[in-house]
Amino acid sequence: MSKLQALSPSEGEREKKRRVRAFGSGPRCSACRRLLLSPPNTCPAWEQASSRRPTQTTRLPGRKVFPIFSLPSSLFFLLPLAGYWAVLIYYLGAQWSVYEQYGYGWAVPFLCVYLAYACVRAGDGRSQIGDRRAESRDGGRGGAIQSQSPIFYLLLAFLALLYLPTRILHEANPIWRLTSWLWALEVVGLTLITAYVVHSPESTVCSPWSVVRGQGKGGGKSRKQKAESRNLEGGGEGDGKASPSPFQHFSFPSLAFPICFFLVAVPWPTGVETFITQSLMRLNTATTIELLGLFGIPAVQHANVIEVATGVVGINEACSGIRSLQATLMLSLFFGEVYALSVVRRAFCVLAGFGLAFLFNVGRTLLLTWVASAKGIDAVASWHDPAGVTILVACFLSLWAMAWAGGAGDRREQIAERVRERGERRKEKAGGGGQCVAQASSPAGSAIVPAGTAYPLSAGGEGRGEVAPLLSPLSPLRLLPWALLGWLVVVEAGTQLWYRSHEHGSAATSNWTVNLDVAEPAVTRVEMPQEIRGQFRADQSLEGRWQDSGANAWQLYYFRWLPGWSLKNQVAIQMAKTHGPEKCLPRAGMKLQDYLGIITVPVAGMELAMQQYVFTSEGSRIHVFYGIYEDPTGSAVLSNRRQNTSDRIKAALAGSRNYGQRYLEVAVGGYERPEDARAALTRELGKLIRVESHAVLSGH
Repeated sequence: MSKLQALSPSEGEREKKRRVRAFGSGPRCSACRRLLLSPPNTCPAWEQASSRRPTQTTRLPGRKVFPIFSLPSSLFFLLPLAGYWAVLIYYLGAQWSVYEQYGYGWAVPFLCVYLAYACVRAGDGRSQIGDRRAESRDGGRGGAIQSQSPIFYLLLAFLALLYLPTRILHEANPIWRLTSWLWALEVVGLTLITAYVVHSPESTVCSPWSVVRGQGKGGGKSRKQKAESRNLEGGGEGDGKASPSPFQHFSFPSLAFPICFFLVAVPWPTGVETFITQSLMRLNTATTIELLGLFGIPAVQHANVIEVATGVVGINEACSGIRSLQATLMLSLFFGEVYALSVVRRAFCVLAGFGLAFLFNVGRTLLLTWVASAKGIDAVASWHDPAGVTILVACFLSLWAMAWAGGAGDRREQIAERVRERGERRKEKAGGGGQCVAQASSPAGSAIVPAGTAYPLSAGGEGRGEVAPLLSPLSPLRLLPWALLGWLVVVEAGTQLWYRSHEHGSAATSNWTVNLDVAEPAVTRVEMPQEIRGQFRADQSLEGRWQDSGANAWQLYYFRWLPGWSLKNQVAIQMAKTHGPEKCLPRAGMKLQDYLGIITVPVAGMELAMQQYVFTSEGSRIHVFYGIYEDPTGSAVLSNRRQNTSDRIKAALAGSRNYGQRYLEVAVGGYERPEDARAALTRELGKLIRVESHAVLSGH
């Protein structure tokens, strides 16, 4: 009857695990692998491995040691970085909600966490591969531990200091792509540098949670001796190892991709996005026209509009394919990392995703145009959204299939590589000596610290070995998490204090509104399309149309945003500033003929500043008057629209963030001279605008 058979089930499982651990660290033979659970007494290899005693852990006086992967050990470095990421995701989330093409951004943080988790799970093998490659480059000598270069701490300080102006500028310009990218790159850089510094060999031996394991010949210690020494193992002659920090169970390059993958969720720079969108719209329209001709459907192209027998179908930004293009880029990179594709195959997957996005989107436009031609323009609305969802699902499945097929070859290569690596590890363990050393994992490989003059690894016997001295209380590595956390609190508190000090007590010079319920002129209220309401997200939205005494057609848009502290309200206010006749009307087929500058319209005892434009449409002149007004400055001063970098910096210095806002746009046709149109505007607005009160408080 073997020893295992004489034990209870729970004791037997513990004995099995102890024998597996002991056997795994000693010489191997085929007989012991086959008879591991009932080892033969005649096997010298098993007798030598099984004679080792269970691990005994102790610590040095006054030095608290946490277990590896313990909660305090991980939170010490992760909590400050989590704070930076939480604030960044909160502010970018507002853009993900406003810009429909970036709605996929909400999924990106979870995908990053998944990739990081997969990196940790597969990290032991990757780090061991890196260790052996580093040893081969060193010629097997083992890398000596050196102090981390100060350049990393200087880069860390530079990014942290740059975080302050970026944060202040972004608060006043929550949809500015430049600050969005700067902010994301700063947080990504802080995370990468922190992970690299903590992942360095110095942090392994000198980390506050480095657990030193030693093996020596002889018995264990008394309880008092255990309390005065540091995490040692009793047993036969062997080695002592410094357990790595939580960052060191995976290679640094493998961790960099999950962190940098977050950048796919940052909105593209406006110039790049506009160029790609307009190019796709033109290419999509031209391709659809050619295909309609092949199917015998008569169609005519007018810029980005397709005219068929039943009406016109507009190809706007949503139909350009930019959404599919951005989503497929994210999916291609994600699947490439999940299936560990080579660089060439990842690039092919990205390019194939772009091609699929364009082809599926052309098919969608062709389908909608055919529906408009066969069933009428009104039928397009019921087909629009289902067709968009269908092409996204088709792109997803196609990319998934390509990534899976492309990863099959890489998986076969990886399996063969792992088999070779396991054989090398077995040879290394079988030929390992009994000299006591301290070993630590690092990105560059295994850093071997020979016996020196630091703390001995005695276990009550003959084994010996030392590690480098422990960190001092003022070591940069120990101060790093506290410095990052403190700086985050200072920046966030300072930003809120700056803007609230400007918003406190700000008062509107006048409180006015547009009243369409008047006897003359007879204004017809128009139900504003949901697309326009969704773009402006105003608290009050009005659209009216009427004719004056000269039978000239008028059209008016009025939006009102109340002062608010929510980020959603701030984004809506800033989004309205991006709209204007000079941008929106040319997309509808009008041509800008002249810009006449800023005029002043006296209305209801106040002055109304407006910009005057002249457009042409199908040979007719259309006069457009437009203005945006913030509550504190009133109607006589146009709002800062943040159209360039200088204006955005001025807005941040002025503390403009939560002010209420009004938007007024009036268009009239039939007047040839701008002066006549201006006089008619003064007459018509005098009947529609009503001043409610003066000096109304708009801040807190």
